[in-house]
Amino acid sequence: MSAVKKVSRTKAIELIKGTDGKIFSVGFYKKNKSFREMTARLGVYSKRKTTHRKSIAHRLDNSYVLVFDMQKRRYRMVNLDTLMYVKADGEEYAIS
Repeated sequence: MSAVKKVSRTKAIELIKGTDGKIFSVGFYKKNKSFREMTARLGVYSKRKTTHRKSIAHRLDNSYVLVFDMQKRRYRMVNLDTLMYVKADGEEYAIS
């Protein structure tokens, strides 16, 4: 793995949304101030109960993104406002 690159929060969000279903890792702070690391991916629909219902991520002014947690095998929300790093496509990005 190469050196850690510093990116803006906006660029990090683009990196996450640009993974196209590939696995990525993120580190962020939860509401209770504890740090959470997660291996996740976008585009998992097999576990969803419905496909027509809008997720809460669309109603919370885009500060959260809905991902599928690979370890817990459940959907989780990633708080983009407290995002600390993203690992995607063999690169690690620190949020500045």
